[in-house]
Amino acid sequence: MKPASRAVCLALALAVPVGQACASDEPGLNQSFQDHIAYVATFAMPVLIEKCAALEPGFLQKSVPLYFRYVSSRQDQIERGRLPTLAELEPGESLQAYRQGVLASRLGKLDSGSREEKLAMCEGALALLSSVRLPGQWPPRESAGDKPR
Repeated sequence: MKPASRAVCLALALAVPVGQACASDEPGLNQSFQDHIAYVATFAMPVLIEKCAALEPGFLQKSVPLYFRYVSSRQDQIERGRLPTLAELEPGESLQAYRQGVLASRLGKLDSGSREEKLAMCEGALALLSSVRLPGQWPPRESAGDKPR
């Protein structure tokens, strides 16, 4: 798998179920998707970085500066992504429960995947933090009964 493909797969895994993500003809929806990814990355990347650092020597040294640069350069995007994402919460659902659900559903391969799958996610994270732009839209097109996570 090419590094750019890994980044796309990782971001899709972090942002929405793969079946719901698609390239958008509408720039506004695509920008919303980029904003959503930026917001999700603020809480998912530290967990991913910690798990990848345990797998790959030197990962922490490569990823931490990229993470801080990513967050620092995307403050507006993160804020824009936070608002519509929080609007998707069910009544009574907490932000902590939302975050835990996203982490469990999107980073599960880091706990149960093969070493190759885990390393591919780690490489994809580095690509995402290096500003790879990903195709998609937010809110995702939902199939019957699906909810974005």
